[in-house]
Amino acid sequence: MARYASAIVAAEFRVVQSRRDLRDGLRQLRRTLSRPSFLATALAVGALLGVLTRSGRTGAVAGLLATALVRHAVQHLIARADTSRRIRSS
Repeated sequence: MARYASAIVAAEFRVVQSRRDLRDGLRQLRRTLSRPSFLATALAVGALLGVLTRSGRTGAVAGLLATALVRHAVQHLIARADTSRRIRSS
């Protein structure tokens, strides 16, 4: 019985730790997204995409550019999360 109780306590601890990590990650993401340089970049990319899609012929180029931008941003955020996790665990 004690073995099951310790397994439950360990699982609850992992849940609490996971929630804490998620909260910290969201806080970091919020800080990153609210930086003026990031907002200016997003505004510039949005304006560029608006111009490209408005011309009609270059909608595919705009979609390709948007896809590449999203992939780059996700890779950058994942790399930052991995780096901050390594720093915290050491």
